Amino acid sequence: MRVRLKAKPALLLGALLLAACSGGEEGKGGPGGPGGKRPPQLVAAQAASMADFAPTLVALGTVTPSQSVAVRPRADGEIIGIAFREGDMVRAGQTLFRLDPRTARANVQQAEAELKGAIAAERRATLDYERAEALVTKGFVSAAARDLARANAWSARSSIDTARAQLDAARVQLSFLTITAPISGRTGELGFRLGANVRQGDATALVTINQLSPIHVRFLVPAANVQQARALLAAGGGKVVARLQGSGQVLATGRLVFLDNNVDPGNGGVAARAEFDNPGEILWPGAIVDVEFPLGAARPYVALPEGAVQTGRDAPFVWMVTSGGGKPGAGKPASKVEMRDVVVAGRLGGTVYVASGIQPGEKVVVDALARLRDGDAVRLKPGGKPQMAGGAPAAAGGSAD
Repeated sequence: MRVRLKAKPALLLGALLLAACSGGEEGKGGPGGPGGKRPPQLVAAQAASMADFAPTLVALGTVTPSQSVAVRPRADGEIIGIAFREGDMVRAGQTLFRLDPRTARANVQQAEAELKGAIAAERRATLDYERAEALVTKGFVSAAARDLARANAWSARSSIDTARAQLDAARVQLSFLTITAPISGRTGELGFRLGANVRQGDATALVTINQLSPIHVRFLVPAANVQQARALLAAGGGKVVARLQGSGQVLATGRLVFLDNNVDPGNGGVAARAEFDNPGEILWPGAIVDVEFPLGAARPYVALPEGAVQTGRDAPFVWMVTSGGGKPGAGKPASKVEMRDVVVAGRLGGTVYVASGIQPGEKVVVDALARLRDGDAVRLKPGGKPQMAGGAPAAAGGSAD
């Protein structure tokens, strides 16, 4: 009896271990395990449809003024007047600064006096020559004296020209003391304040004026798209759209006006520039915007929501829904999924345009968050909304893949 009592706990322990091992093996082969059958997932699906799409280039652009001028003095002097406020819009020719003109005015008056003296000297020399010419025929004056008088008259005339040139130079120097706007645009921060002494060689500008209308956006065109960009430029520049970075909001519409003549070896792109009228000054120098413009004429493509096309190791792909034997809502799944590679022509406004790999009318899973495997059984949501990666639709924007 003692032997049986000692052996019974050992037998019970062995039975428990055996049961645990057999249960673990069942778990590996049961539903949901790697060796078992995955339960059907509830997903949203949508039939592929056709839509027109023009392959579009999307690039990051930097807003730059169409003209930017750093205003510098062309004469030395003290600033005695500033005729604008920082940030004001100014017109070409509008007075901006006035420098102390007293020395320059005195130089002008001196040059005017010297001109009057030169005119008087020329008149006297001319009269002397005329008298010598009359007396030489009578023998009262030698021919040498007449020639000398004629040379003096000619020299006096040249002195008038010299005095006039000096007067013009003095007037120009005086005009430099009134500094005007070379272009129309918006002023920036002042480099010098009232009472400051400025010189021609100063490194700091008095003020910088940026022309904001029209305004330019600079961006890079990939070398592979240069020919399409050239065709667009030859056709008048096409339609270039500037969007607020991140949100997709359209800021302005313009045209392509410049394409550089070489590919930058540093970034592999070609510098381009688009011009926008910018009447409300929505585009501001230095801002970063999304620039997009079509690379060709619109043509029909298969259109899918952004969440339907996923990124694979080798190529983008979609989950195709193939018909099954059951019905939605029944005990067994209605459909299965199949992974299929696609060729993406471009993206715009949360829609992906597919060039090949799928036919119109075929049903595609549009849940970006669905964790599927090839051949998985699925149940379709009756009118359910797809789940987008990140919980929100992609921002509007276009790109050519």
